[in-house]
Amino acid sequence: MRRTAFTLIELLIVVAIIAILAAIAVPNFLEAQIRSKVSRAHTDMRAIATAVHAYAIDHGRIPLDADDVATPGAIPWDQEAWFPLLTTPVAYMTSIPIDPFHTQAHPPDPMTDILFPGDPPQPYSYNTLGGFFPYPGQPVHEGNPTRYGVTSLGPNRLFDSAAQLGIDDAYDPSNGAVSRGDITRLGP
Repeated sequence: MRRTAFTLIELLIVVAIIAILAAIAVPNFLEAQIRSKVSRAHTDMRAIATAVHAYAIDHGRIPLDADDVATPGAIPWDQEAWFPLLTTPVAYMTSIPIDPFHTQAHPPDPMTDILFPGDPPQPYSYNTLGGFFPYPGQPVHEGNPTRYGVTSLGPNRLFDSAAQLGIDDAYDPSNGAVSRGDITRLGP
């Protein structure tokens, strides 16, 4: 009677083939996950822009951000402070979208800590230009901001661009899925 069994060499070959396939599949899965988050960020920013423009039609100006003098009780740069303007009493948005790249602690960084105080998850960064505190080189429009920007931290999970200050470090997927730069939408 003949016994059929796998030899140790055959088992090692099967394990090696499975390890090679896993080494190929895992990076592709992680990159697809990042591309999905980038797509979600673009969709959320489009929804925020729509809500900001609807607010502007009703109120004659875009919503103020948290560092503007007229935002009562706001902690400077507290990104959660301005969202109630879009959710209550009129629901321009039904809920506050969370930045998909800021759902866990980020590497230590002073600028990111200033713009996103507190623990994650955090909403997108919303900042206005013009009005109360114009940036260098921007015209002063007393009382009302004239432009806004919505920013996601991007795959590197650090705030590393400020287009209004001349630092253009926008996320570009051609530099690799986890590359430097933020995902930004400027308006109007």
